[in-house]
Amino acid sequence: MEENSIVRENLMHRDGYSPYCGNMDDCIAGAPRTQWDENKSQFVCRCGWVSEFPDDFIIRYKKKWNK
Repeated sequence: MEENSIVRENLMHRDGYSPYCGNMDDCIAGAPRTQWDENKSQFVCRCGWVSEFPDDFIIRYKKKWNK
C-alpha cells in the first residue's frame, strides 16, 4: 500500500525510523526525533508533543514491526 506522506512511507519501510517532533515552534529540545510510546500507540517527544496518526495507520504500523 502506498502511503500519503513521506513520513508514513518511511515509517512503513525503514525499520527504526521515527518522525521529528511536530512542535516546531515551541519544542524545548530543538525538534528532535520522537520515540514510539507503546502505551499511547503514537510517537512522542520529550517536550510533550504526541503524534496523531490515525488508528488504521497505527494498526498497520504495529503489525508490520511487531509493536
